[in-house]
Amino acid sequence: MIAITLFIGALLFAGSMIFISSGFNKTVWVTIGLILTVGSIALMILNYSQYWGMRKVTVQHVYPLTSSITAKKPVLLYHPIGTQNERVYLYKTNPLEHRLQRTDPTQGPVQVTRNASRNELKVTKTYRVYKSEELRLLFSAGVQNHEYVMTQWHFSLKPGWKLISTR
Repeated sequence: MIAITLFIGALLFAGSMIFISSGFNKTVWVTIGLILTVGSIALMILNYSQYWGMRKVTVQHVYPLTSSITAKKPVLLYHPIGTQNERVYLYKTNPLEHRLQRTDPTQGPVQVTRNASRNELKVTKTYRVYKSEELRLLFSAGVQNHEYVMTQWHFSLKPGWKLISTR
């Protein structure tokens, strides 16, 4: 809808500059066309850079955490990457699974809490959604509704769990 408003404003501005003779009417129509054009461009820029008209929605899932490998003591594996303290954690939420799942440090932060009361993994995903249906219709050619932002992982480990590097 904003693209249509931009197009109408540009046509109104150009048409009134060319086809209307000098006077008060020309000034009014040129001003209206200019306001529509500049306003549409400003709203498009705000929507792309500041996500104007959108809000963040978080969805949180809690999973039971089981040991990454079969061992005497429960283990959470991690793979160090880069030169800083970045890690990819390898985990299982179902003891019957054979394949390990992994965190992705490019999608969001990982937090590990030791000496917790329960073994669990909280996965929090954040999305951007439009505040209302009117704003979604206005910016429908811009940022998509329900746009993925990031994922956060929070591991809670009981006493006795070990963190072991794969290297």
